[in-house]
Amino acid sequence: MELIGGRIPRILIIDDAEINVEILKEMVIQMGYEVVTAMNVAEVNAVLENKLPDLVLLDIIMPEIDGYQFCEILKSYSVTQSIPVIFISSLNAKEDRDKAYQAGGVGFLNRPLDFFQVEHMINTHIKLYAKMLRLAEDNRRLNMVVSQQTKHFEEEQRRLLTVIARLSEEDQSVLVREHQEAVAANARLLAQALNLTEKYENKISAKFIEAVEISALIHDIGKIALPKYILLKKGALTEEEKKIVETHTTIGYDILKEAYGEIEKDSFIKVAAEVIRSHHENWNGTGYPDALKGSQIPLSARIIRITDAFDSMLRERSYRPAYSREETLEIMRNDTGIKFDPFLMDVFFKIEKQL
Repeated sequence: MELIGGRIPRILIIDDAEINVEILKEMVIQMGYEVVTAMNVAEVNAVLENKLPDLVLLDIIMPEIDGYQFCEILKSYSVTQSIPVIFISSLNAKEDRDKAYQAGGVGFLNRPLDFFQVEHMINTHIKLYAKMLRLAEDNRRLNMVVSQQTKHFEEEQRRLLTVIARLSEEDQSVLVREHQEAVAANARLLAQALNLTEKYENKISAKFIEAVEISALIHDIGKIALPKYILLKKGALTEEEKKIVETHTTIGYDILKEAYGEIEKDSFIKVAAEVIRSHHENWNGTGYPDALKGSQIPLSARIIRITDAFDSMLRERSYRPAYSREETLEIMRNDTGIKFDPFLMDVFFKIEKQL
């Protein structure tokens, strides 16, 4: 079980049916968590005033306001907006699930409940919430140092990104860490090479190069929130699974924003946010999550798009063998102008033997 601040996480169950509360309560206690329950709005308010929970299990059909409305209210207040909400209901239509996620829920479980499914979802989101709280605490401490020593502000930005990279490594295999490190090292080389071209001469600072390199280490941080069965699946993903994987860009961006706040103000954090959100954007506008095109895509993300694809193809995946270096270069050549910035690719091929 993931502890939060050295204590057992507290889970709030909200349901107006006593039998449902008791069944779920027994499950959660068996998992080892602290449990508190509420059957109406007044009881919920009393719980929240006493001590905030670390996760909410929420029924949809309620007598005063429904679960969707309650979740929206919870997400409207700064002190409760980051608490993960998992909807539990006998409703199973797609529109019910869609509405739950639109309201701010992070998961949806159907009755009758399967213990192992409930346990997996609760453990996953408690773990992610604990990481976010640690990031927020690290950020708070860093901001105290920054306010006292403004001349070290950029160093503190680097440290924050390093903290985030370290936290993300908890869920990474050795092979994933090797991939991140290779992407980062190659991104530094490509950025340095760009600085020697007429187009980018003296436009790429040492600070930018360092920011790109550090950001490459955490470009896939959003994957810590994705189901392991999808990340480790052998064979092709379904369209629905692909959509879930694509959310790692926005999830990672939200994690950074939650940890740091106003990301646009600070150069290191700004570059990291650009890389995390936009490293799957394509030059021709067919990428995700924002379908950016050409120079709309931040330069930092265009660099990582290339070095990430290069190293990924050279590595074996659960759904395919590794490509040879020659095959990889040919694929990337064919995708120039489609996925990759043509100018950057011209420089890439000139330094390819150094990568």
